[in-house]
Amino acid sequence: MINGDEFDPSDLTALVVDENHFERGISLDQLRSIGFGRALGASNTMEAWDLLVRTNPDVVLLEWIHGLTDGLDFVRRVRHSEEAPNRAVNMFMLTARGTKHDVEAARKAGVDGFLRKPISGLALQKRVRRVLAKPQPFIVTATYVGPCRRRKKDPHYAGPWRRLDDALPAEMSVDEPSEADIQAEIARARVAALEASVRTLDPHNPRSVREVFKSVQELIEVAKQIGDTSLDLGAKEMARYFKAHGATDRIDAEVVRTHVAALHQLVHLPTALGQERQRVALSLKRMVDKKLRQAGHSMG
Repeated sequence: MINGDEFDPSDLTALVVDENHFERGISLDQLRSIGFGRALGASNTMEAWDLLVRTNPDVVLLEWIHGLTDGLDFVRRVRHSEEAPNRAVNMFMLTARGTKHDVEAARKAGVDGFLRKPISGLALQKRVRRVLAKPQPFIVTATYVGPCRRRKKDPHYAGPWRRLDDALPAEMSVDEPSEADIQAEIARARVAALEASVRTLDPHNPRSVREVFKSVQELIEVAKQIGDTSLDLGAKEMARYFKAHGATDRIDAEVVRTHVAALHQLVHLPTALGQERQRVALSLKRMVDKKLRQAGHSMG
């Protein structure tokens, strides 16, 4: 239900299509956390089509899948097929890809939006809410079926305005989250993903250790992208601990969990508390220094 400033998706259904079980779980958790009554997952487009026909979702989040039928083929099938319960269902490409060519290909296929991973719960909620509250007109022509691709009205455009319902250009204001809010939510989402991987950490299982280390590396990349130096330092210290021990049972799961708990605290501290955030990061460095000394590893 969307009413004025209220956004209550408790009676709405979302479908997430992603081959990666871990990434799919993150997206489903985000949708549930913002209140969706049902959040369903599919690992491929064949499963997704079956769920779409049976459940008629209100929103579809789709990874750029390659295989027997890829993601864009799935979008085109939904938009063109008479078997689809709602050809105008809101569909977003949720992917780490993001070249101009990729965005244009997705738009031509008929998606409503293109969301770059990692996306925060706040940004996802804002985007979904906006599309559900003010859906684009659904266009059916000989060459294109999907939401209207005219997103902006250029005040300097001199025409012609060909559509019968075209109004005079007007400046539009959109309630966007601030850049700082988006960056904070992205950081929290990535730390939450790291927390999820650490829950299943088994130091005796090299694959489990590598999965956590991969998640740490992704956190470092996000910290660099958003310019969070404290988070970057804290994450790099965790990576240093893993590199010193390798994929072996010398990894102390309790040390890792303590480190993640501190990272969780760090990303929930406001950026205005820069000194406090830096102290948390430096405390992680001291902890890693101590643990490596105890293990007989050289510093550096």
